[in-house]
Amino acid sequence: MRARIGPFQNYERAPPMHSQDFPPLDPMLFRSLIGRFATGVAVILAEDDDRPCGMTVNSLTSVSLDPTLLLFCARNESKSADAILRVGRFSVNILKRDQTEISNAFSGRGDVTSVPLVRDRGFLRLADASAVFLCDLHEVFPGGDHQIILGRPVHMEAPEDQVDPLLFIGGKYARLPKPPTDRLTC
Repeated sequence: MRARIGPFQNYERAPPMHSQDFPPLDPMLFRSLIGRFATGVAVILAEDDDRPCGMTVNSLTSVSLDPTLLLFCARNESKSADAILRVGRFSVNILKRDQTEISNAFSGRGDVTSVPLVRDRGFLRLADASAVFLCDLHEVFPGGDHQIILGRPVHMEAPEDQVDPLLFIGGKYARLPKPPTDRLTC
């Protein structure tokens, strides 16, 4: 039996498969395929016992406008996530295209002591970022080998001019191409 989906598409109707009918997924293949989805890069920062702690994430997303909420995911064994949960507040710092060193530093592949940080309204944040959200911890949910951490922004700011973001795709950093400077006019 054929079912009509749209004016030009037909498909063979087959009995539905249930999740137990599928073979187990290969976690490394899953990671590789989900890595084809380009994301931005952000650094999450907090201050625990007057010590800065932070992590690089690409799992940042908005959740709700009313109330204003965002989320990021952190590995269950993340010491930075533990500190954020203890402190109950954090900053989200969206990175610019030229901030790969900062991303590397907070992902354990660089020196965090060389990264310029500032205190702002009781929050620790990057001195320079594409956008900054100062957040109170809203809620935490389990998500397999990660925690899903929801924050409620209490303040946000960004430079007046939008800057190109640092991107991540296929396990590598990427940048948007620069627009051409020699535009033709008619």
